[in-house]
Amino acid sequence: MEPLPLLEETIRFWQPRTSRPLTPEDARQMVENVTGFFTILEGWSVAADTRPSESEADREAAV
Repeated sequence: MEPLPLLEETIRFWQPRTSRPLTPEDARQMVENVTGFFTILEGWSVAADTRPSESEADREAAV
């Protein structure tokens, strides 16, 4: 079975940076890990955006 284009591109990008041959399974895991990393970052960003800023919290405390 031929690797998917994303996996082929992942191997093409990372292969020069490692001494061992990368497999389509290696590439799949890399893509999964990077996706998970950015999903976590997005969640943190959303959580930070929904908290009141310090100035908003100060105004609410003054009321």
